[in-house]
Amino acid sequence: MPGVPGPRRSAGQGLAVTGSGARGTYQHGWSDLDVFIISTSEALPGMARILADLDGQLDGVKLGLTVVTPGECATGAVSSRVLHVLALLGTGSLPALWCRPGLMLPAPTPADDVDASVHDGIRAATELRRQLLRTAVDLRALYKVTALLAKIQLRFAGVECPADDDALTTLLTDIHPRLDSLPHQARTDRDQAESLARTVLDQWLATTDGTR
Repeated sequence: MPGVPGPRRSAGQGLAVTGSGARGTYQHGWSDLDVFIISTSEALPGMARILADLDGQLDGVKLGLTVVTPGECATGAVSSRVLHVLALLGTGSLPALWCRPGLMLPAPTPADDVDASVHDGIRAATELRRQLLRTAVDLRALYKVTALLAKIQLRFAGVECPADDDALTTLLTDIHPRLDSLPHQARTDRDQAESLARTVLDQWLATTDGTR
């Protein structure tokens, strides 16, 4: 992976909350509670037992776990999403809730982060089309992937908007100020959600290949 340092000595594990939970914008029933864990594979059975004990006690919380090993982090053998989390941890933009002494991680540069985000954008655009072709529309899923594609486009311009609403509003304001009310309406209205998705997708296509 470009710019990511080669193998470094890693020891211990770490834990961080990412996404809306880290930003203080978590919305019950809508947001996922994203947890990023650095741990060895040997710890997976223990984690599974803990999750099983928690089953039925989360009160509707959608828990999203991402588990990577210290070795994967050190060598850069991670997804672009994890690379972004590592970049945030490296700059202090995202604090770790806990880490063992001696844990060493690479600090990807902003350029590495943007470069890796291209692949996320490609996948998001493909998923957006899948969502738009479905007869039964999942408004939450459609909104989430639309927001992801908006965040990626803003990242290319050097703008970080981690919150879904902020990213969509910022991107739409750049396209046309009259569109900035779409994000709120798209949460509950299918027509508005599809209009928002097509607008963001068209903007992505215009900046990648110049066609629609």
